[in-house]
Amino acid sequence: MEAISVVGAGFSGLVTAYYLARDGFKVQICEQSSRAGGLIKTIQTPHGLVETAANGLLNSARLEALCADIGVPLLPTRRDGRKRFIFRGQARQVPLNLSDVFTLGVRLAASATSLRPRQFETIAEWGRRVLGKGATNYLLVPALGGIYAGDPERLSASLIFGRAALPGHLRTNRPARAKVRGTVAPPHGMQQLIDGLADYLKRAGVEFVFNHRAQAEANEPTAVCLSARNAAEFLADIAPAVSEALRRVEMLSLVTATSFYAPEAGRLKGFGCLFPRDQGYRARGVLFNDCIFEGRGPAHAETWIFGGALDPEVVNLNDQELAQLIADERERFFGRHDPALDVQITRWPNALPHYSVDLERILTALSSPPPNLTLVGNYLGRIGLAKILERAACVAEDFGASLRGTSPTPGSRGWGGAVREDSP
Repeated sequence: MEAISVVGAGFSGLVTAYYLARDGFKVQICEQSSRAGGLIKTIQTPHGLVETAANGLLNSARLEALCADIGVPLLPTRRDGRKRFIFRGQARQVPLNLSDVFTLGVRLAASATSLRPRQFETIAEWGRRVLGKGATNYLLVPALGGIYAGDPERLSASLIFGRAALPGHLRTNRPARAKVRGTVAPPHGMQQLIDGLADYLKRAGVEFVFNHRAQAEANEPTAVCLSARNAAEFLADIAPAVSEALRRVEMLSLVTATSFYAPEAGRLKGFGCLFPRDQGYRARGVLFNDCIFEGRGPAHAETWIFGGALDPEVVNLNDQELAQLIADERERFFGRHDPALDVQITRWPNALPHYSVDLERILTALSSPPPNLTLVGNYLGRIGLAKILERAACVAEDFGASLRGTSPTPGSRGWGGAVREDSP
């Protein structure tokens, strides 16, 4: 039985180990902290659940198959949670005026043959070229800002739309459609998914080594499932060119604050609301947690999201200053004050890669790591847990092909029904 080391026990490491173990490899996971899950953690409070990172993930056929295998059920988004708002004077499902809609229609008709982003074109440039100023400022930019937390004048359109010319060693899968579409989450929060994966892996014979900083070995098959900066440090001696490239990946800091209120304080029913920068809010957006999934109460819960490329200093505010900032922005948003029952604040300094044109340049030129070594992470051209899941499955397949002398079939449907994207 071939042995493979997985460095990192965050979501990337756990799902990579899952696919490797399913393929018959002997797997050891090394993690320098004392727990699995990385940024993902669910805190149980008397008022409801607090997610320190993602509150759910986009469903796919592969995710459904994995969760069925490890025995973790998935909740769909509630009907109330399907509405999404963008603030333009007030919370609106359609934030465009008639002039914006007319311009959008004309631009789309005129740009029918040039929708594909150009190499190293920013999201703001692509939007103004294809959609017009209004649709860019009040639809495209806030929507993507809620996912990437980046500067629209620097975000890479090619990376975000999956059109960047990435090297073959970063290839991945395109998620296949799930039976239940949209955002899903386990009933007891995202920690339930982490625990389910960890328990499954232990039963499958995977060895966990916590509180241990792994050392890179050039000849040992290894999946490096770390942040860009930690991966750079890990690879410094055996892959200096890759290490130097990863050191240049810009990382963004975020703050999330989950606030609980009396149930009647939940006046707007929906997934949440995003705030364009010219609307005067410091928050990037707010999620209405108890509207999204069942069992997130008993109180009304909101998660306010701050930071990113345009507001890096917010991470330095203390808890009292953040709580007051939320109270002020919430009172302006709803038009009245509701006393908070509790506020749980999570700071993530340098947690999210900036999907900028600079990152596009780094990835398109990224040299291959040494043989028997591969990378998995949210900085490799595909952000989000569902995309990491697909990359992990692809990596396991490639290890099988390399170590067993077989060839993966480009364009084939792998386990879980995904379609290979060899040339994004």
